[in-house]
Amino acid sequence: MSSQKATPLFESRACERGAALITAVLLSLLLLAAGGTLILTATMTGITGRDSTAEMQAYYAAEAGVAKTLEVLRGNVQSNPTGTRATFRNVVCSPNLWTTMSGAVVNVVEDGSLRYQITDILDPDNQDSVLMCTGPNAATYRPDRLTIKVLGLGPRDSRKNMEVVVDRYTVDYAVNAVVTLPNGTANPMSFALGGSNVTSTSGVDLSGTGQTLAAYSVSNVDYNTTNNVIDGCLPDGTNCGNGPNVTPGDPTVLGNNNTPNFLESVAKARQFLYGDEGMMQTAINQGRYFTTEAAAKASAAGLGASNPDGVLTFVDGNLTLGPGNPSGQGTLIVTGNLILDGNFNWNGVIMVLGTGNVLRSGGGHGNIYGAVFVANFTKTGSDTDAFGAPIFNTNGGGTSNIQYSSNAVDMAKAVGGHAIHGVREY
Repeated sequence: MSSQKATPLFESRACERGAALITAVLLSLLLLAAGGTLILTATMTGITGRDSTAEMQAYYAAEAGVAKTLEVLRGNVQSNPTGTRATFRNVVCSPNLWTTMSGAVVNVVEDGSLRYQITDILDPDNQDSVLMCTGPNAATYRPDRLTIKVLGLGPRDSRKNMEVVVDRYTVDYAVNAVVTLPNGTANPMSFALGGSNVTSTSGVDLSGTGQTLAAYSVSNVDYNTTNNVIDGCLPDGTNCGNGPNVTPGDPTVLGNNNTPNFLESVAKARQFLYGDEGMMQTAINQGRYFTTEAAAKASAAGLGASNPDGVLTFVDGNLTLGPGNPSGQGTLIVTGNLILDGNFNWNGVIMVLGTGNVLRSGGGHGNIYGAVFVANFTKTGSDTDAFGAPIFNTNGGGTSNIQYSSNAVDMAKAVGGHAIHGVREY
């Protein structure tokens, strides 16, 4: 019987070199790397998410600063001490009168986790604010635009810088005469002012800027009529006597360089009045569109007599202005006939756009400080339509005074609110 000798274990593994062990170690390292990468990714994602949330909160804080700035500019925040209107000039020259504008850090929430700071207020057209606010032209300085820089501060030291450009007016137009009367027909307008003791019209700025505008600006067809009446004659130049008190004494003729953009054509006048972003839609948005005189006068703001910043009033029909001191202020748009009656006082701009008929009646004394636009055109029609002949007759009872006031015009233009022309992060 033969027997076999057992082979030692180490001899049976003699051909193996540890490949399985190396493979296992490599796989473990690979799994460890994958797990580490997963942990790192999850950690970074969490950190990025927290930072992103913090940056978004800082962005919202900057937006809150912009909103608070606009609130000041709209006159909804009192100055400290009270009594100073937040005009563009006052905001540039005296920002410390409003906490929001002073450069102080302001909390958005009570715990202070969200804050904002107004870091700069500039007039982009005149960046030397010290000179403009204190120099020789300080009294007439009126910025048209403001560039406002806001810093938003959020959690985790997050910061967002935002810049906004604000226009003073939503709607801007040139005022080159106290009374503007376009006429695209060959028929002269009906124009009467009364004697020197009845009517006065002055282009000398009541606000004291030293500026003087034309008293009347008319189409070429009406130049002779207007000039004759100002000289104290009948429209045809006969029966001359004492004329009304008009300064300057000669009217100007409307042309390409002095016609307000919304009166360059009937099509533009319709767009200005009835377009999607026209004055009627603006009035509707503000709750200031009325189809009757009674509704306008019975509204909460009336014609703006008690509002120091004036209001926009759009009357789609006839209106009698008066009595009252002031009877109203701001921008008044009338599509029907405007009757100036008794003792009245208007501060701002009056636009009689539609029938283009202004008539003075009744006794007493009436004042208009600002500017007047009168145009005759229909609400609908062809873009080639021409303005009809307007009617401007202040030869009624009592006396009447119309004088340019840059402050009143500025107030009237601002009743539509301010326009934001750009917002950016930087």
